[in-house]
Amino acid sequence: MESLSWLNALSSKVNEEEMIELALKLIEKNTTNPPGNECLVKDTIVEYLGKLGARIEILESAPQRCNILGYIGEGHPVAAIICHMDVVPPGDGWYSDPFSPKVKEGKIYGRGAVDNKGPFAASWAGIKALLDAGITLKGTVVLGAVADEERGSFYGMQYLLNKGFHPDFCVIPDGGSLNQIIIGEKGRMEVFLSAKGKSAHASQPHKGDNAIYRMVNYLNLLKNFNLKGDYHPLFDPPTINLGQIKGGEAPNIVPDRCYATLDIRYPLGMEEKDIIIQLEDLALRCEGGIEIKKRDFSVRPHLLDVNHPLVKVCKDLARSFGISLQAGTMGGITLAKNLYFRKIPAIVHSPTMQPVAHQANEYVEIKNLTICAKLWAGVIARLIGELNER
Repeated sequence: MESLSWLNALSSKVNEEEMIELALKLIEKNTTNPPGNECLVKDTIVEYLGKLGARIEILESAPQRCNILGYIGEGHPVAAIICHMDVVPPGDGWYSDPFSPKVKEGKIYGRGAVDNKGPFAASWAGIKALLDAGITLKGTVVLGAVADEERGSFYGMQYLLNKGFHPDFCVIPDGGSLNQIIIGEKGRMEVFLSAKGKSAHASQPHKGDNAIYRMVNYLNLLKNFNLKGDYHPLFDPPTINLGQIKGGEAPNIVPDRCYATLDIRYPLGMEEKDIIIQLEDLALRCEGGIEIKKRDFSVRPHLLDVNHPLVKVCKDLARSFGISLQAGTMGGITLAKNLYFRKIPAIVHSPTMQPVAHQANEYVEIKNLTICAKLWAGVIARLIGELNER
């Protein structure tokens, strides 16, 4: 376990009250995506980045779609902590207004509490503690609040990368759990299914060929179907989700078309073309009539080397806080994937211990936010700080 004076100094400077205050201010702004409206948090982000003495860059990728970067220090290496400011729709089942955050029994409740506004507040508190502890930087720290992560990052991270944003490494506080960092993510592909039949009057259905029945026959087979393939042992098996289905024009017409869309998450080692072949082979058991086509949107799986310095430093520091941090992978997609394919190493970590993101009554434990503030800032300090290690 580490017993370094710089780490103790950093830890003692984390201001929990300021962290909570910032989290509540961010959650209050309804940045549901779509449409996003991330510019609603711009003034708050700019105010708090100003407290760090940061040089602030605001890149508006579309009306009301803001990406805000705060730069502290000079030169290389460049270490970034990037969070997103959009949130998913709140849905039903909330005990209180999801955009009127509450602090109760050591937890912050509200949409975005853990995904991803609470972690931004922790990141800010950690960097402020690093500066207050007098740790000198041998490079640049970037604290970013970006747009559009929940819908593909077209107005967020992808926009920034296309504009030349290129840190040397990055911490993404948006996945995994308190005791697991994510170093790899599955690939994702959307598959469009089309069943073709023959229309007829509903009073004589035998004269038609019901496309919905054809689709249902295929989907019943798909329900218990497991994709096969060799893949990296750090990944879980591939998954198939039936996300959308549509068929028929009116109740009094035998439908001649039925459509469905699948979301498939697949591990490193599998290929999209092989997945399509397996789905097509399954369709042969339905006597035809099912067309299978990959949609344009897809992203490949990725995996950061488990021995990368970013991974090793994070795991080493976690032990100082009594956390045995494991490296793993997940099926969700974060900003890290955009970075990986631009040759920017990134790790993904989260203060959560329960899967509460995207759920009603989303919350984050304050004590875990505080631990993460220390850990994430500690990683930055170890990699680009001048430290007094005793």
